[in-house]
Amino acid sequence: MIEIQSYGDRLDKGSYEVHSRFNKTVNFISANTIVSIVNEEIGAGPLNIVIRGSDLKDVRSLIIDDKGFLLNDLRFDFDDAHRFDSRIEFVDIDIDKFKSNLYIFENCLLQYSSAMSLAFLLDAKRKKNFRTFFEKEFVGRFDAGVEKIFSTELIEGVTMIKGAGFGFTPSGDDFLYGLLIALNIATGLFKLDLTECVNRIYDTARGNNPISNAFLRCAKDGFLFERFKKLVHSILYFGKKEIFECNQALLSVGETSGADMGIGFLMGLKSCQLSAFSRQL
Repeated sequence: MIEIQSYGDRLDKGSYEVHSRFNKTVNFISANTIVSIVNEEIGAGPLNIVIRGSDLKDVRSLIIDDKGFLLNDLRFDFDDAHRFDSRIEFVDIDIDKFKSNLYIFENCLLQYSSAMSLAFLLDAKRKKNFRTFFEKEFVGRFDAGVEKIFSTELIEGVTMIKGAGFGFTPSGDDFLYGLLIALNIATGLFKLDLTECVNRIYDTARGNNPISNAFLRCAKDGFLFERFKKLVHSILYFGKKEIFECNQALLSVGETSGADMGIGFLMGLKSCQLSAFSRQL
């Protein structure tokens, strides 16, 4: 019997079809949006329905309407008790503590990120891990693209890295996801109006990957999946222990996806502290 642990706050109405299956996730697609049926290990998210009590390989169909959803023809009504809130709230932020915690996060990210992640953008010595012609071209493309993003050629840089790289969601899309989250966080922290910048990045970053497009849309609007929301909270409100634990949870997302999201997030926040993005508007 399927039991609902939580459902996301960005689920769109529609009749969905299976897009892809994995051991812990079944992705459904309808028009230009997705919904992921996941187990408890993956956790909550704006587009996730977390279930227990049933094997994911038995999940076959999904329909969402105004009042709830049908999963395998079983009806589940929406209720606030199971609704995941994917937004970040800013309450009594200590900016000095935030800056100190961001430094802790950077150290954790560099120490534990996969050798094939985008961590070479922070530590050039990691470029030695990329040996083949394709891998070296990958490094060169990201070096040039990210430099453009953080200088005066934002759109050119986004165009260079979108859809580029390894994985089910490419490294470039993961980086841009983290970057969009950073700009949303910076809006609350530093009182910057980055709306135009966020929209320009999102409009340029969209491509042919519906999974990436759905994640990018959530990041643009400031809706985070559970592991990323906990990481942001650990940096805003807690300390080293919590940051370490949340960093490890994020890095467990995909082979390099979690790390690449974290790199985009970190670099975005560091640049926002220097108002690098506000100068591009």
